[in-house]
Amino acid sequence: MQTSLKQNLFYFFPALFCFLLPFNSLILSILIACWFVVSFFNIKPAALKKGVRSMHFWIAESFFLVTFLSALVSANRTEAITAVEIKASFLFMPYLFFCFEWPVQIMKRMALSFVSGCFFNCLFLVGRATIYAASGHSEYFFYTQFSYFIHASYLAMYLIFAISIIFIFFPVWFKEHKSIRKLSFVFSALFILCVFLCSSKLGIISLLIIIPLLILRRFSAHLNFRNLAVGIASLCLILFVSYKIAPTPFQRLGAAFSVSYYNIDKTSSESTTVRVLIWQQCTKLIQQNLFFGTGVGDANSELYKSYEANGLTGALEHHLNAHNQFLQTFVGMGLPGMIPLLLLTFGPVISAIYKRRLLLLIFGFIIVLNFLVESMLQTSAGVLFFCFFYCFLNTTTERELSLE
Repeated sequence: MQTSLKQNLFYFFPALFCFLLPFNSLILSILIACWFVVSFFNIKPAALKKGVRSMHFWIAESFFLVTFLSALVSANRTEAITAVEIKASFLFMPYLFFCFEWPVQIMKRMALSFVSGCFFNCLFLVGRATIYAASGHSEYFFYTQFSYFIHASYLAMYLIFAISIIFIFFPVWFKEHKSIRKLSFVFSALFILCVFLCSSKLGIISLLIIIPLLILRRFSAHLNFRNLAVGIASLCLILFVSYKIAPTPFQRLGAAFSVSYYNIDKTSSESTTVRVLIWQQCTKLIQQNLFFGTGVGDANSELYKSYEANGLTGALEHHLNAHNQFLQTFVGMGLPGMIPLLLLTFGPVISAIYKRRLLLLIFGFIIVLNFLVESMLQTSAGVLFFCFFYCFLNTTTERELSLE
C-alpha cells in the first residue's frame, strides 16, 4: 500500500462519517472501525507523542475510563455493556484526532461533508412529509414524525451547528464563487425551516439566540440603527407568519413556559412537566450516592424504582431516563464521572470566550443547553456528534479554517 493511498483512506473515512452522521446509520460504527484500523498504517511517533500529551485527549479518555470502571461494578450487566458500547467513541475519537496530523483542507472537507449531509437529510424529510401530507397526513411535518432518522431534538441541534458553519466559513471559503454563496442562503433557509418543523423547544430557543449573533457577526460592518430596526422588524414578521402557518412548534414552546412547579401532576407524561418530576428524583438519588453513583448500568433501574415509590406513573410507564445528561451522569457515576463531563462541556465554552472562538462557543452553548434537558450521551446520535466535533474543534481553530 502506497503512502498516499494510506493517507487518503485515513482522511476519507471521517469525511464520509460527517456526511452520514445526520442519517444515524449503523454504517457509522463500521466507518469508525475502518478509520481506526487504517490509522495504524499512518502513525507518526512525533504526532502520537504530542497527542497523548494533550489535555483534551485525557479529559475525553478519562470520561470513558470512568464509564468502563462504573460498568464493572454495575448489577445490570446488559445496561452496563450498552453504556460502554455507546461511549466507545470517547476511547477512539481522541486518539484518531489528537494523535495525527490534520491538514486544514481535510478539516474543511469534513465540515462541508457535514453540511452536505444535513442538506440531503432535510431534502429527504421535507419530501417524505410532503408525500404523506398529500394523502392527508400533515402530522409528518412536525416533531418526531418529521425527523425520521434521529430524534427531532438532535436533528435541530445538528442543523443549528450546520447553519453556524455556513455563516462563519462559507463567505471565506467561497469568496470567489457567488453562486455557491447564494446557494448557502438556500441551505440556511432550509435548515431554519426544518428546525421549526422539528418542533424541538430547545432547538427553537437555541436558534432564536444563535441566528441573531451570526447575522450580527456576518454584517457587523453594515450595522447601524436603521438596519438593526429593519432586521428586528423582519424577524418579528417572519415569526408571526410562521406562527400563523404552522402553530404547532410555538404551542410546544409555550408549553415549556407554562409549567407550574407547584401541584404538578405525578401521572403526567408531558415532556416538560415530567422532566421536573424526574429531576427531583435524580436529586434524591445523587444525595444518596454522591461519591460513586449507583453504577452506570444501574442508573435507570434506580430511577424506575424511585418513580414507582413516589407515584410518577407517567415517567415509569415510558421508562424515562433522567432527561438531563449532567444528572444522568451524576446518578450513575457520581463525582468521578461528573468532573470530566463538566470539563468536556463547560471547558469549551470558557475556552471559546477567552480565545474569542465563535464556532467553539456555539458548539459549547448548544451542547450545554441540550445536556440540561436531554440525556444525550445515552444514545449514539448524541455521543457521535458531541465526541466528533469536540475533538474536531480542539484540533483546529476558526482562524486556521479561514485560511485560503
